[in-house]
Amino acid sequence: MAHDDENRRRIGLVIAGLGTIATALVLVPVRHSIDNANLALVLVVVVVLAAIVGDRRAAVLGALTATMAFDFFLTRPYISMRIDSADDIETALLLLAVGLLVAEVAVRSRRHVHERERVAASIARVQRVAGLVAQGAPLDHIVRVTITELTQLLHLHDCTIEFPPFTWPLPRLERAGSIEATEYQWADDGFALPEHGLQLLVMDAGDEVARFVLIGDPAARIPVDDRIVAVALADQVGRAIALASAQEIRKLVEQGLSPR
Repeated sequence: MAHDDENRRRIGLVIAGLGTIATALVLVPVRHSIDNANLALVLVVVVVLAAIVGDRRAAVLGALTATMAFDFFLTRPYISMRIDSADDIETALLLLAVGLLVAEVAVRSRRHVHERERVAASIARVQRVAGLVAQGAPLDHIVRVTITELTQLLHLHDCTIEFPPFTWPLPRLERAGSIEATEYQWADDGFALPEHGLQLLVMDAGDEVARFVLIGDPAARIPVDDRIVAVALADQVGRAIALASAQEIRKLVEQGLSPR
């Protein structure tokens, strides 16, 4: 997912930079027959496309590049950054302002869509694990599925489950999504999980019955909503352990479950 987002951002920057210039060049043969205001609107469309595909950087780059391409290729004197007509100056300024405004709207709209998709995916993760618990699935299967869900949700390098007594102390992922740690690496609306490990306690009736050891990716920033979903997943495992037999738990301990 992160790789796909990075590719999309790069494509957005290409559209913003090269796409606006290429569009202006395509419009050169018709610049005498089409009003400059309409030519500017065509460039606005390219800016919006860059914003939808990319991000805010692509939107800003597109608006700036479109304005300069409009000035250089489509206003008199041509092939010059000078503008003779007051109307063309006004159109260029409006192109920049409208391009930035529309691009910001497009970016916000795309962000809201992405957020809705992320929330829906998180709810589906909890439902999958809760469904397995309700169906009475084997404990080791429930734990394997949960480890997979946690690994994908939190972009983990590794994830294992341990039973008391725990081998070493680790900072704790709290129920509210905060992290008991001294150093955070913040970016946007999330922060990186500690590289050296983080414990996500598995509780049953207030007792610590197990813990997931999470090895995070320092390049991934995890928003608080996803951290709270991780706690909900651990709660489902706590319920499954409470319902499991001693034999199932011994089997789980012997397996030392990990996604690897």
